[in-house]
Amino acid sequence: MLHPLLLALWLGSFLLAAALEHAPHASLWFPPAAVTFAGLFSIGWRAVPAVFVACVLGTWLTESGNSEGEVRLGVFAVSSLVFAVIHIGAYALPAMVLRRLAPSAPAELTMRPVSQFLLLGALGALLAAVLGTFGLSRTDLLDAPDLFEIASAWWIGDYAALVTLAPFLALVLRKVGGDAGVRRFPPFEWGEWRLGRSAASKLALLFAVTLAILLGYLELSNSRALLVVLVLPVVLQLWIVHTESLASSQLGLLGFSLLTVGAAAGFDVGDDALVLQFAAISLAANTYLSLAAPALYAANERLRNQVSHDGLTGALSRTHFEDRVAIELARALRRSQPAAIVMLDLDGLKALNDTHGHAAGDLALRELVVRSKACLGPDDFMARLSGDEFALFLPGADAARAGHVVATIRQRLAAEPVQPLGFHVAASFGIATTSGDGASLSQLLQAADGAMYADKRARRIQNE
Repeated sequence: MLHPLLLALWLGSFLLAAALEHAPHASLWFPPAAVTFAGLFSIGWRAVPAVFVACVLGTWLTESGNSEGEVRLGVFAVSSLVFAVIHIGAYALPAMVLRRLAPSAPAELTMRPVSQFLLLGALGALLAAVLGTFGLSRTDLLDAPDLFEIASAWWIGDYAALVTLAPFLALVLRKVGGDAGVRRFPPFEWGEWRLGRSAASKLALLFAVTLAILLGYLELSNSRALLVVLVLPVVLQLWIVHTESLASSQLGLLGFSLLTVGAAAGFDVGDDALVLQFAAISLAANTYLSLAAPALYAANERLRNQVSHDGLTGALSRTHFEDRVAIELARALRRSQPAAIVMLDLDGLKALNDTHGHAAGDLALRELVVRSKACLGPDDFMARLSGDEFALFLPGADAARAGHVVATIRQRLAAEPVQPLGFHVAASFGIATTSGDGASLSQLLQAADGAMYADKRARRIQNE
């Protein structure tokens, strides 16, 4: 099923590319490049027979068109072989590299797979253009005075189609072929999707603006200045990318590309073909890079969280806690408001580790933080200062409120044992509050630490 589909896609898109030819063997948009790339990526070397046959038939169509119906068999035989080998070989390089990398690709779309796809795709298109121009010029199929100009136009046409169509075609091939033997590229998978009203309205606006610009270009005698306004659809596409699904974003990219090349098929764009190609490539590159931005933001957030929080308990790190407290103390002093620091120390951690193991000790530390945080207000925060020592900062709290918070935490700790081992968690507390003229963080921590150890001694004597 996949081989007939590949053959049909390749030849159908080749006929479309022929209608968009604006230089010898150079199309405004060459979708067969995307078909070849997607086929090689999706099913590997098994795609070669279908693509090879398609290249031979495409060469025959080119030769018959250039010879007014009389095919030069010698030229056809050599040219078809040269074109097929160069075309398949050029796109096999990026496709196979990405195919090899696909199993290790992250579940979300990140900058790495996007950059790999864009750069390797450009390399494949460049190889196809340079080697194809050189090879066909030696077989007499291509006769042009400026091979560099032809190669440049060939490269951009191939690349414009590849970046706009290849991910979509790879998805189509996987849907048709199923999971067996068809390589998935997880970052470009649509997942569950339906066209909602919001996405439909934004896509309609994108297509309407694009069509209006192209019609205006035609009515104003092919004014190149108007084509520059195609930057507006790029902005609209970024709006879709950041507010809608991956599927909606790729539909926007596909629709924009079809509109631009469809318009080019309807009238002579001449030298303005490069502007349309640049617009399509820019829209594709901006779409994929913008789709990868949320993963970058999430990675940065995870990194910030690792720096600012304790990995075991989720409490703030000591450094981050001290930075935040310094800011809060300065604010409290300016506003003549109180503030309190509560030191707390988990009781019996060493005995717990010796009796139940360090995993039980870690569980007790996490439970202490969870139950303590549940008693805090929205502006309060908690940090882990050392192994079993923690601190709370209570902005706007006087000694009475701090004492109430401590009492509430004690009650929550004593309410029920920690499962699954069934032991209770207990802690010692010490409170320090700012004075009227303010107090430094080190002074507050020292005072709270002294009060905490006094509480620990008193409770030990009481238990004896």
